[in-house]
Amino acid sequence: MENYDAIVAGAGIWGCTVARRLAEAGKRVLVLERREEAGGNVRCETDAETGIEVHTYGSHIFHTHIPEVWRFVNRFTEFNGYQHKVLARYRGKTYFLPLGLALVNGFFGTDLTPPELAGFMADENHSKALFDAFFRGYTSKQWGRPPEEIDPAVIKRVPVRSSYDINYFNDMWQGIPANGYNALFEALLDHPSITMRRGVEFRLDGGRGMAGGDMLPPARIYYSGPVDALFGCKFGHLPWRTLRFERETLSVADYQGTAVVNYTEAEVPYTRIHEFKHYHPERRETMALGKTVVMREYPAAWKPGDEPYYPVDCAESRGLLSRYMEEASKVPGLTVGGRLGAYRYFDMDRSVEAALAVDVEWSDWRGSDPRPQH
Repeated sequence: MENYDAIVAGAGIWGCTVARRLAEAGKRVLVLERREEAGGNVRCETDAETGIEVHTYGSHIFHTHIPEVWRFVNRFTEFNGYQHKVLARYRGKTYFLPLGLALVNGFFGTDLTPPELAGFMADENHSKALFDAFFRGYTSKQWGRPPEEIDPAVIKRVPVRSSYDINYFNDMWQGIPANGYNALFEALLDHPSITMRRGVEFRLDGGRGMAGGDMLPPARIYYSGPVDALFGCKFGHLPWRTLRFERETLSVADYQGTAVVNYTEAEVPYTRIHEFKHYHPERRETMALGKTVVMREYPAAWKPGDEPYYPVDCAESRGLLSRYMEEASKVPGLTVGGRLGAYRYFDMDRSVEAALAVDVEWSDWRGSDPRPQH
């Protein structure tokens, strides 16, 4: 087998960014991906019937305030400037998220101004009513537990503002790749020093990498799969939440008027409905089409074999993660990262930021083990 300087296991956004940086630093890189295509859970597909680009694993919107990240991704794609709006359905009515003047005034039938909002929300009855309506049921569905048992940081991720700004994200730069996410990943991996093998599982055997049944030549390893799986889950499985999707093509031009609508009541089994044509308003032919593609998203308990989506932060998982990271620290030349490897929820820009911080400027070490990378 050909020799490589680095092996990147997992071709999601962290892995593809690391692979590109390694290649541009003069390294020969082998990228291994267990699926048939790169992109991880950001992978998209074009619906054969409508031509609408569907986010296969749920909606992904690129947004960032980090200049280095924005400059990097713009080397490989243009963005369409899409601004994300999220609506919420509660008891038959539709409201604007995030939590701000539009939601508060719409829900309570008030006409508050920005200086009045903080005092209004200081009333525990008001804050509890909003929490019960828009977060209690949604959170319990998402995590399979009462919201009181959830790390408060999860709920604090919901944007809060004292204005009528209904853009869900307040980052300076936002959008969807104009040619789709798949084109972004193809561009990242389009380098003569990058070789990709698809449909192969990566594992460790005595500190050496294995691709399927083949032993790989010695190389630095950059791994972004589940960190427990890297060590055969010998301490037990890290807990995750998973998702199930139901996709449907409808004979209407516009089903819900926006890309994402949250369904906040616990009695509604799904958390949200995605309508993908809204991510590309510049594609006039699909916007004008008398059909649309929607997808209902159902959170579910994870079991081995399911796709892991969201790490479950609890005392048990923190203890397990510590043990697996200690094992990783013993493997020379191993770097573990990405959402699955780090066992952390990352927005896409944070995954790119972490990948940009990885050391790729090391010297060739042919004939000996690479120095540790942790």
